[in-house]
Amino acid sequence: MSRVARVVAGVLVGTAIFAASGEILARALGIVDRLNGYSRLIFTVGPDAARTRWVGIDVRVNQFGLRGPEIAAAPAPGTARVLVLGDSVVFGQGVPEPQTLTAVLERTLNERGAARWEVLNAGVQGYDTVAEARFLAAFGLALGPQRVVVGMSLNDFDSAPAFHPVGVLTHAGAAGGRSFLARSEFALLLQWLASWARGTLWQQVYAQPASDGVGAGAAQALAAAVARKHLGFYAAPAPRRWKRLRGALADLRDQCGSAGVPLLVAIFPESYQVGVPDPDLTPQQRLAGLCDELALRCLDLHGAFAAADGDLFDDVSHPNAAGQAVAAAAIAAALSDER
Repeated sequence: MSRVARVVAGVLVGTAIFAASGEILARALGIVDRLNGYSRLIFTVGPDAARTRWVGIDVRVNQFGLRGPEIAAAPAPGTARVLVLGDSVVFGQGVPEPQTLTAVLERTLNERGAARWEVLNAGVQGYDTVAEARFLAAFGLALGPQRVVVGMSLNDFDSAPAFHPVGVLTHAGAAGGRSFLARSEFALLLQWLASWARGTLWQQVYAQPASDGVGAGAAQALAAAVARKHLGFYAAPAPRRWKRLRGALADLRDQCGSAGVPLLVAIFPESYQVGVPDPDLTPQQRLAGLCDELALRCLDLHGAFAAADGDLFDDVSHPNAAGQAVAAAAIAAALSDER
């Protein structure tokens, strides 16, 4: 064997060992989940509840893919089951299970009268209104709810991310990749490292100074970026995205109407709209018009948040335990009014 051939063979063997060792270590140490922050167990169903820790909180997901304990396929006789659809806001990002919107809503409803209520948490990280409508059609109505509540976030006009072949959420495509590299956790880790070297990881982007002078910290920059994006969209909605959002809400309305199940759409504010003088409520006004157009029963939660005292958010979009309680009280009052 020539010297060149030996060198090439050595490089190939070394590369193979490097790749295999990296793959083994990446999987054994759970590096993708540690860096991504969204454990894939959050998206894993039972039959025994999948358990994990996410942003420092113990989380369990039952056999139906819902956050919380195991439940029967149908509600018990005399029990009014409420299915709450939504994204990470409804799921309760950063909030312990007993303090989530759905847990507080169930306790509040049961404390208000003799009727028995059961509230199911169908919030899923990254979902938009289209995904929620599809969940309702595929799984939600089969659970026999007597009420459906949609927790609507101001970013629901945006498309939901897809699953990367290794099981993490991504907006970067590759959801249908079939190559080894598309299914390699080590390759994904190397891609993230390359993005970090270029300064394009989302954490790095949001840590940059905000152009409007809000601040240089990650939280302030994130809030400023989200506010610009969301307020900008609702001020002049992109026709394709607005049509998509409208169609999904109409789909939810039609599904619930056909099943004879009352539907309530609860619209969550964001932190930059609460506790400030003269907040820009263009999103809520635009959505109120859409609710009227579609003959939907919608509940604007901004008033309840604005009337509450204290800090109600963990970040720009996610209510903390206090904020979840505020939303639960307002939704409980709206549901009680139906009876």
